Amino acid sequence: MSEVDWQRLRQAHYADAGEGIFVNHASWGLSPGASAAAMADFALRRARIDGIGFEEFGQVFERTRTALGRLVAAPAREIALAPNTTFGINLAAHLVRSTRSGGRIVLSEGEFPTNVLPWMPLRDAGFELDTVPLRDGLPDEEALIARVHEAGAVALTVSAVQFSSGYAADLERLGAACREAGVWFVVDAIQAAGVLPLEPARWGVHLLASGGQKWLCGPWGSGFCWVAPELYEHLTPAHVSWLGVEGATDFGALDGGGFRWLPDARRYEPATLAVQDCLGLAVAAELLLDLGLPVVLERIHRLHAPLLEWAAEHPAVRCITPDDPRRRAGIVALQVPDPDAVLAALMEHGIHAAVREGWLRIAPHWWVTLDEMKRVVDVLERAVPKG
Repeated sequence: MSEVDWQRLRQAHYADAGEGIFVNHASWGLSPGASAAAMADFALRRARIDGIGFEEFGQVFERTRTALGRLVAAPAREIALAPNTTFGINLAAHLVRSTRSGGRIVLSEGEFPTNVLPWMPLRDAGFELDTVPLRDGLPDEEALIARVHEAGAVALTVSAVQFSSGYAADLERLGAACREAGVWFVVDAIQAAGVLPLEPARWGVHLLASGGQKWLCGPWGSGFCWVAPELYEHLTPAHVSWLGVEGATDFGALDGGGFRWLPDARRYEPATLAVQDCLGLAVAAELLLDLGLPVVLERIHRLHAPLLEWAAEHPAVRCITPDDPRRRAGIVALQVPDPDAVLAALMEHGIHAAVREGWLRIAPHWWVTLDEMKRVVDVLERAVPKG
């Protein structure tokens, strides 16, 4: 593989990023220039009488499903566009409830609310949330698998990458356990999509959901879910979308054409979708696909290196995120004294990061430079006391 000219790519796609250092992609990703321009152009054309043709809607949606399908090794027909991760997890909760009369929903302590709250209403229908404690601040996969195999388990719901610790789950192993136990496997992929190659079909996932605004660098209000195709004919969508049924655009036959769901994942989509946001997500996702996710991940891990080396040598710092690159995506979480004060020191130097669950979270994407990461370390060295 030839060496990538990262500086040239940054200039091509992030020339207008502005001053400062942005290592907060686990909160939201900065839009590449082409994505922002495509959304702006669409919005401006909508202000003109002849600016947008009806056929463009379908073209944008299909382009977006195609790009997102490539991210999860699936055809476009298996992608349902959605406004956020929450939509997909709520859909998963509905589908589990429609196929089970009760049982345990297994999940890890420390999950983001998106992967907890949608399951809570199921308690009124005879379900139980079975929360497995963390081990040393990280999900305990051994315990999760053990709970999956215990009587009464009906679903396992996990984050592909934990939002606070950056721990990347072994989805293949967890999926195998779910298949063996005959339980649903649901994945919140928002901290993984755009960094890690994902293969939900091969891993036995039933539903994978992700927003587009973080590592995919798409706009807020964009996202998708992948639904296993063998579910389509057996599971009714949570709601009826006028665009989720056959003949929807034949406006003269809506009262006599019968009611038939579309034969693919579009049956699960809400209506009407934000066309300009889907376009922005498609363009941003296509950039990552052009780079190649393995190349993006390798680049991000190179950017982590100065930070990990500094943390290993500092007596008052502990790296929460695993050293094993197979268990690390884009996030590095550090336990530091007074993390809010350390974050304030970073912000004073124009470095945008975050604190989550009491840990300092550093999350660079591919376009951040190695020199910038060394500057982050320099500020941390001055901000974190050794005693």
